[in-house]
Amino acid sequence: MPRTAAPNIIRELTELGIPILAETPPAVDLAALAELCGSLPRDVKIQVAEQYLFQPMHAARIRIARSGKLGEVSQVQVSAAHDYHGISLIRQLLGVGFDAATISGEQFESKLMKGPSRQGDPLEEQMVQSVQRIATFRFGDKLALYDFTGDQYFSWIRRSRMLVRGSKGELINNEISYLEDYATPIYTELRRVDTGHHGNLEGYYHRGVMAEGEWLYNNPVAPARLSDDEIAIATCLLHMGDYVAGARPSFYSLADAAQDQYLALLMDQAITTGQSIKTEKQVWNHL
Repeated sequence: MPRTAAPNIIRELTELGIPILAETPPAVDLAALAELCGSLPRDVKIQVAEQYLFQPMHAARIRIARSGKLGEVSQVQVSAAHDYHGISLIRQLLGVGFDAATISGEQFESKLMKGPSRQGDPLEEQMVQSVQRIATFRFGDKLALYDFTGDQYFSWIRRSRMLVRGSKGELINNEISYLEDYATPIYTELRRVDTGHHGNLEGYYHRGVMAEGEWLYNNPVAPARLSDDEIAIATCLLHMGDYVAGARPSFYSLADAAQDQYLALLMDQAITTGQSIKTEKQVWNHL
């Protein structure tokens, strides 16, 4: 569903009393976001299918960030997804809701050997320009760094990077270090558990993510043979079923989707103009 068409379709389904799991983002710009959120009844059953926070490793990182082991989380650095997807991870990891933010940004281009794309593997050697977008978000005394190039989704040599920094520890990609007490450091890691490797005969699928003998994430659609992104999309569908049945609260609301898109729009403006931009309260902050 194109972002330009989403608001009208959402309103039409609302009038028919049909629960909605909308695509990301729910509208194309700030005016459309405000008009959509201001026009819907408060009791509408609507969620948005933002899947990145439900990808296995991201879900495990979010759980660690919220566990208290790292202490009070004050900084995150996310280089894993573009625009509102990356910003959704920032807000989840940092634990900020609709907090006011000051945004600054810039763009950097560099040469990169062309790699795979949606069309498949490269057919010849070719140098291309890689566009990197960098932005900082200051949420009061909390800081987030967004850093992403579109090449990362397919590139063999441009990898994702994640940092979650707290008062008693930090997580860097899959490695965790924290203080059990002032004199006892603990070093551990997020361990991905996949079946079907080597002599394992369970079949090829993702089971979950562990750390220190604890399951931080269990794949809800195992033993289906799905990629991490497909698992996350399936999780959205399962959550939506539970949400409609009243068995689960909101898992990614229209307000959350609007806020992440709003921050992405301001980030683009900050990068384009080179000026710092402050957020303002929006109509969806009260939903």
